Amino acid sequence: MTDYEGIPFRMGSNDCLGLFRKYYAEEFGISITDYARPNDWESSTIDLIRACYEREGFEMITSWKPKDLRPGDVLCMAIGEGNANHMAIFVGEGKILHHPANRLSVCEEYRDFWRNLTCYVLRHPDVPDLRPTYPDVTIEELLRARYATTD
Repeated sequence: MTDYEGIPFRMGSNDCLGLFRKYYAEEFGISITDYARPNDWESSTIDLIRACYEREGFEMITSWKPKDLRPGDVLCMAIGEGNANHMAIFVGEGKILHHPANRLSVCEEYRDFWRNLTCYVLRHPDVPDLRPTYPDVTIEELLRARYATTD
């Protein structure tokens, strides 16, 4: 994640949308429009994320659980306002990548604070399901293999 962390904040370029655009272009080859963000933007007057997500090919998931999140899912959060005004990218293993206002971009745990601010999740159909897969094995099969006797 180091290519995406530690970027100084600058509204309109190095912000959560800028980081989201960079990540999607570099990791998935998906180009996201660079929408104008006024310096005094308030999501209560312009619900920018909701107005643009379909245009970019995303699907909104309003009923979700943290265990169902996929790497690449975009978590839309309402910080101090009623509508979503911040985006974070779920990168797997319980972590999010985002660019909080007036801070460096960071990858951190998706803890209760961020979960409680999340309004909905956006998922792009061209992003593959990158969750790890595990073999479908019963405990009996594991025990049999572990304690098999050889003659």
